[in-house]
Amino acid sequence: MAVTQQLARVTTEYLNFCRQASQASPDANPEWNPPRADWIDLGWSPESLRRLCQLARVGPAAVAALERSTYGDALVDVSYLDHDDAVGTFGPPPRALAPAAVAEIAATLAAVDWEAAIAALPADGQEAAAALGIDITGDPRPYLTRHFEALRTFYQQAAERRLTVVLWWD
Repeated sequence: MAVTQQLARVTTEYLNFCRQASQASPDANPEWNPPRADWIDLGWSPESLRRLCQLARVGPAAVAALERSTYGDALVDVSYLDHDDAVGTFGPPPRALAPAAVAEIAATLAAVDWEAAIAALPADGQEAAAALGIDITGDPRPYLTRHFEALRTFYQQAAERRLTVVLWWD
């Protein structure tokens, strides 16, 4: 099974519940189980999306927002989710973004001209993949577009609902 980037939208109250469950559990199980409708799997796309935005010169604010949207912040403590029965223990510890940061990211990603960004790639699919440093069969544009649009929509909905976003690799 491949390790991929996962994100979940949750309320502050839900994170408090998980923290309390972790503290009360003999094995520190946080009882993490956010609704699947508020969960997204970005696959291996985060690094390729960042590379494309840098290549397309979408601007430092957009690149920083994209990086933050997939790295999270250390300001929100979700270390109690680093548990086999929660987000697992693959990759770096889970991170999160508070609702205010989520809103900033959503606004910045909404302003990205995706068509212009994707147009910065070479016309040939294999040349486009090579420019991004990825090994993919065929043209990477549909894969990148699908994941960028999903990420942008995910953050927009999280911002509208004033939710925290938790990030991890699984």
